[in-house]
Amino acid sequence: MKRRTKAQKIGDCFDAFKCIREGKKVKRSGAKDGSIATHPIVPVPELSERDVKTECLKWLKQRGIFCNSHGCGFHQNEVGEYHMYGIKNSGDIHGYLRNGVGFEIECKKGKGGRHSAGQQKRMKRVRKTNGVYFVIHGVPELEFYMGDLI
Repeated sequence: MKRRTKAQKIGDCFDAFKCIREGKKVKRSGAKDGSIATHPIVPVPELSERDVKTECLKWLKQRGIFCNSHGCGFHQNEVGEYHMYGIKNSGDIHGYLRNGVGFEIECKKGKGGRHSAGQQKRMKRVRKTNGVYFVIHGVPELEFYMGDLI
């Protein structure tokens, strides 16, 4: 786990002070690693992240949307060196809408997951450049978000 910044430590102290002052149990307001919990906004089946990604790709391709699955990770070559591939913190699905606007979809398991600090920064950068970025937990949620765009 990465070391916490001074600002994060000060935030924790402030949270503790506020809880003590209000007579509540001391509790951190956010996750230690900066991630946030996600949950579906419409009812979706409880599927694994891999199944959600597969179903979303299938749904998008049935509607003629150009998109690809994006993988990111590390591999070790025959010499024993590690190499990274893909774009770190990027969405699981990348593509373009018919009007040329780029989009990224981050898939999470059906019952919810964690959106890391790096993924949050990536989401802000994509949206700042007029791209579309969604955190999806199932096809019904994808239909809800993409309905007006396709």
